[in-house]
Amino acid sequence: MKYETEINEILNTVLPKESWMTDDEHKEIIEETFMQMGVNKQKLSDDIEVGIKNGYTVKQQIELLKRVLNVS
Repeated sequence: MKYETEINEILNTVLPKESWMTDDEHKEIIEETFMQMGVNKQKLSDDIEVGIKNGYTVKQQIELLKRVLNVS
């Protein structure tokens, strides 16, 4: 997956691992969130690629997504 690092950055901002969570619980929360949203990491990566082809940088797209999700 081409943009996995960037996607993981967003996930760790939006769905941070809390001190009481195990790694498996954190992974399960992320997977459940993706399932409810109807997306996965590959789809997000593909969407970033489309954005690049439309003239937007990865950084611009990440910042826009953070604004949409209301995180800093």
